[in-house]
Amino acid sequence: MTASKPESKPELIQTAADVRIAATRVGEGPTVLLNGGLGMPAGVWQFTGVPAALVEAGFSVITYSARGLVPSSAPPAPYSVPEMADDAAAVLGHFGVDDAVIAGYSMGCYISQVLASSWPGRIRGLAMIAGLRSSAIGEMVNEMELGLIERLGEIPEAVAVFEQLMTTLGPGMLGDDLTVRAWREVLTAGEPVWASPDGLKGQLSASHGWMLAKEPTPERLAAIDVPALVVAYQHDVFFPPSGSREAASHMPIADFHELDGLAHGGLMLDPDRRATALLVEFCRKVTAS
Repeated sequence: MTASKPESKPELIQTAADVRIAATRVGEGPTVLLNGGLGMPAGVWQFTGVPAALVEAGFSVITYSARGLVPSSAPPAPYSVPEMADDAAAVLGHFGVDDAVIAGYSMGCYISQVLASSWPGRIRGLAMIAGLRSSAIGEMVNEMELGLIERLGEIPEAVAVFEQLMTTLGPGMLGDDLTVRAWREVLTAGEPVWASPDGLKGQLSASHGWMLAKEPTPERLAAIDVPALVVAYQHDVFFPPSGSREAASHMPIADFHELDGLAHGGLMLDPDRRATALLVEFCRKVTAS
C-alpha cells in the first residue's frame, strides 16, 4: 500500500431525499470509518496522516465530507447530529460494510457516539479524538457564531480566522508571531469549504443542539459497551482533558490518553503524530480477534 492511495476520487452517495455525501474508500482489510469535525472536509484528514497510516497498517479507510461541506449537499438548516449519523450509516451501507471501527475527531465524535447506538452493524471499537465532552467556551463560541449568522448572514472572515488561530494552535505557537502570521495566510488562502450558507448554519445548529441536550449523557456513555479510545489535548479549550477524562469514566471499556503541549488542532500539528499512532494501535487491537 502507498501513502498516496487515500487521495482517491470520492463517490457521491445518496443518503437522504435531498442529500448526497462525497465519500472515499481506500485500502484493504478491516474497515475504519473516519468522522470529521465541524467544517472539516474529507481532504483535511490527509494532513493528519491518519488515512495513510491506517492503510499502511492493513486497514480499509472510509472518509467523507459531511452534509454542508463541498462537494456534498447542503440541505436547508438546521441539521441534527442524528441526521448526520444517518448519513454516515448510509455511507457504510453503500460500501457494503457491516463490521467496522468508528473513529471521530471533534464534532465527529458526536456522530460516532450516535452510531454506537443506531448503526445496525458490528462496531469493533470506538475512537474519539479531541471531541468527547465540550466546554463552556465551546458552547459560547457556538452561540456567538450562530448569533453572527442571524444578524449578518455570515461569520466575518476576520472573526473566523481569529477563532481558529486561538483554538487550533498551542500556547507555544501562539507566542510566535511568524507562526501566527503564516497560519493566518494558510487559513485565508484556501478554497471555501462550505457548500452554501446553509451548510455552515446547519452544522453549527447540529453542534449547538447536541450541547443544549447536555450530550453525551452518562446514560449514553454507559451504553457504549465496545472498547473505546479517548484522546484529549492538554491545551484544548473546546474539549479540555478534564471533561473528556470524566466522560470516559462512564464508559465500561475506555482507554484515556492526554497528550501534552497541544491544543484543539493537535491531530494535525503534532510532529510526533501521537494520536495517529494510538489510533492505529487501537484498531489493530480491536480487530485482532
